[in-house]
Amino acid sequence: MGIRIPQSLRRTFSAVEKSYLIPAMAGILIGGESRRFGSPKWKAEIDGVPVLERLWKTCDGFESRIVIGKNKPVELDKPFLSDESNLQAPIIGLQTLLKNSEHNWNLLLSCDLPLLLGKPIKLLWESRDDRFDMIIPEAAGRLQVTCALYHRRLEKTVSEAIYGGLLSLKDLADKSAALTIDMESSKGAFHNMNTRADWEKINLQPNKSTRLK
Repeated sequence: MGIRIPQSLRRTFSAVEKSYLIPAMAGILIGGESRRFGSPKWKAEIDGVPVLERLWKTCDGFESRIVIGKNKPVELDKPFLSDESNLQAPIIGLQTLLKNSEHNWNLLLSCDLPLLLGKPIKLLWESRDDRFDMIIPEAAGRLQVTCALYHRRLEKTVSEAIYGGLLSLKDLADKSAALTIDMESSKGAFHNMNTRADWEKINLQPNKSTRLK
């Protein structure tokens, strides 16, 4: 079993407040060396707001939120979990999330997707089905595995996959019970930011707070 989130890092709510929250943990990935981007993506600003702050706010409706990466940045003021492995792959962050979560369902969210707002995530949550291990949006012609719900029972499968050298979340989805949700109508929310050119394209858009077309 993993190291569960300490009480000091947990959010506290009244019974009324808790009744409105999604009973799940959101894990926001800031890991990766960002070689193509040239600097930490989570610090990149859109409309003057760092990507991590945008996604942190997007996940405000979850009972638990955590930032996941290799080493905690000195300037980071949010609850943080360090990966157990130095391997660079989102599946490593998923392993960390599942090992440390006390919730059955967990949202994995990458800083590669800075335009995500609450609507796609709300739809994702409402589409969950306990017969499946993953609930994955499909938009812009691809499975959006770094904005997906993963059940905690996948923890052993994920660890075994990593041990066996399977580091692709898409390959993991192909080998697991995954439910895909059509979100093509919200494809702008899944605009992928891998390079400076991607970031510049986002900042040139007039309606960044909603969607890219």
